[in-house]
Parts: sequence; C-alpha cells; structure tokens
Amino acid sequence: MNARWQQAAILGSWALALAWLGWQWPRSPGLALAGVAALLLVPAWSVGLQFVCLLVAPRDPMGALPRVSARAMLRAFLAEVGLAYRIFGWRQPFRTHAVADVVEAPAGRVGVVLVHGYLCNRAFWQPWQRLLAARGIPCIAVTLEPAWGAIDDCAPDLDAAVRRMTSATQRPPVLIGHSMGGLVIRAWLRSRGVIVCEGVNEAQAARRLQAHVAHVITLATPHSGTWIAHFSHSVNSRQMRLDSGWLRELAAHEPQALAARMSCWYSNCDNLVMPALAATYPGADNRLIVDQAHVQMAFTPEVMQACVEQVEQA
Repeated sequence: MNARWQQAAILGSWALALAWLGWQWPRSPGLALAGVAALLLVPAWSVGLQFVCLLVAPRDPMGALPRVSARAMLRAFLAEVGLAYRIFGWRQPFRTHAVADVVEAPAGRVGVVLVHGYLCNRAFWQPWQRLLAARGIPCIAVTLEPAWGAIDDCAPDLDAAVRRMTSATQRPPVLIGHSMGGLVIRAWLRSRGVIVCEGVNEAQAARRLQAHVAHVITLATPHSGTWIAHFSHSVNSRQMRLDSGWLRELAAHEPQALAARMSCWYSNCDNLVMPALAATYPGADNRLIVDQAHVQMAFTPEVMQACVEQVEQA
C-alpha cells in the first residue's frame, strides 16, 4: 500500500506538472515554470513546515538538551529534504525489493529485523541492509501494513519476520525500529505476552522477553508521543499523540526488563518527535545524537556503526 500510494503521488505530480506546463507555456513561460517548480518542491515545503512546527512546539526542560543553532537547523533541513526526495521519491515507490533479505548465517550469529516507521516500507532500510550484509549479519527488512491503520495491526507482519529470522539463526534477533517502528516493536512484544498483568509477574515477563528478542534499538521513536501528531487524524497518528491513551496503556504493563534490553537514539533537532525527550524510554540506554533531523538520524554513520556494534555484541 505504501509503495502504491507513493507511486501514484509521484506519477500524478509529474503528470500534473506536464499538463500545467503545456497549458501555461503559450501564455506565460515564467508562470508555467513557476507552477512546475512549486509542484516538484512539495516535499521541501512539507519538511519546511515540520521545522516551523519544531520552533513552536512544546519544548524540553531548559538545559535538558543542547540548543540548536540556526546554522545546524539549516543543515538538518537540507539533509532531510535530500532524504525525502531519495526515499519517498524513488527508493520506496520504485525500489521496494531492490535489496533482498538475507537469513543465512554462521551458527550462533544473531540476526536483525528492521522495522520502518510511518508511511514507509522496507526500502527505507537499504543502506542498512547493505551494511549488515557486508558484516555478515543476517537481516530482514519488514513492510508493515496497513499504512494508516492501528499500530497493533502491524504486529502480525513483524511477528512473521521475527519467526522467520529466529528459525534461520536459532536465536532471538535484535530489533531495530525507526520512528513509529519502535512502537510497533513494543506493540508486538505485548501481543507475545511480554507484559506484567494478572497471572504474569515480572520474572515471567522477563523470561518471555528474553525468548523473543536479544535487544531492541529505537531511532527517533515517539515513546511518549509527539505534538505534531495532533495535525493528523489517521488511527496510528492518533495513537502517537502526546500522552495518548494507547501509549499510556502500552507502558502500564511493560516489564522493567524491557528497559534493560532497549537502546533509544534521540536528537535535539528532530523535526517530527516533539519534544525531543519523548523519544527516550525510562530506564533505557538513551543516546543523544546532536543536531540530526528525524530521518537523517537513521542514516548518520555514527548511529549506524554503534547499532551494528551492538548487534555484534548481542
């Protein structure tokens, strides 16, 4: 679904641009070119609006995070725009299956399952897939459906990928989730009974967690929600609103052992998770990466290298 609607959006915008060009060129070449530019710059306008929201959104406590300079914000904006065109304009719509999953591995090697975020698909992770393959680490990049459905509805897709990787390696995998993908991981763990509730105590939940996953790494995941989600009304967006009922219920029954098996990367310049500390998880290994935008963070060499090292140590 994600690939199809992105294909339709890209091809539709090009068709509309060509139609506008043909209609307006005889009247005013300047107006014709301006209209085409406006259409083709829609991703840049969208990212720009996100950074405007970053300036007016609720802030983290004073002194909790480094201040973002105007120059750093401009660099993050330009990086995010470039990634928007590469990922949403080419890789995800037209190269969804360009990089295959790799599940064969030496005995005892831990595998990785990559979990994308909101309105993405498995092609988001292609640089990671190539890096992990080069290090001899088996990897599955899952595509979650439905695109605008409830986060819990994505759990079966993740469950199938985890079962496939566990069967291939005979070990529970490391799960890496970007943005909403981290919440899908937590929802999946709940679906597998990794909860503390009547009939399941902390020790039992910890054993179930150990049986299902070696480690959880989240990148720019709104663990406590995000202010910008109030501007969207899809089911999963409503679940990601700050302090939503769904997030409170999810956190209420999670075992303490989850924090010990979780690393969370967050940034002071995240243009989609606001405030930034909402991307941290209480008691987890929370790691700040400075002056990186939401998607940019996932492809920062420092972050990628650190995550691969964690996988190799698992």
